[in-house]
Amino acid sequence: MTHYCIKYRLNADGTVPNLLCLHPEGVGGVFGVATLGGTTQHNDTVFVGLSENSDYAPAELVPTQADLEAYLTSVSSDWTQSDPTDPDTRVPFDPIAAASWVWARLEALNGETQ
Repeated sequence: MTHYCIKYRLNADGTVPNLLCLHPEGVGGVFGVATLGGTTQHNDTVFVGLSENSDYAPAELVPTQADLEAYLTSVSSDWTQSDPTDPDTRVPFDPIAAASWVWARLEALNGETQ
């Protein structure tokens, strides 16, 4: 079974779509971005995740790590994250490291070497 990196939304009722790889090695939903004007609808946010298999419709495929890096760079200019060496300190979000983390998990699931 092949897994894919995808961008997806929650179902209209707020549940997680069945297309996601939710076991511990997967990425079920990270780096959420509100896209529809900040309304309170469950499916207003786009998440990055890994598909359970090749049937990932209606999600959008992120075909390469470079594409994921470009997407995260484009949406994260004002994001921060905890400093790995000092969790009480916020530092700028690192989209390249984030994309590398997702892609490493994808490659491990697919049995690819890095």
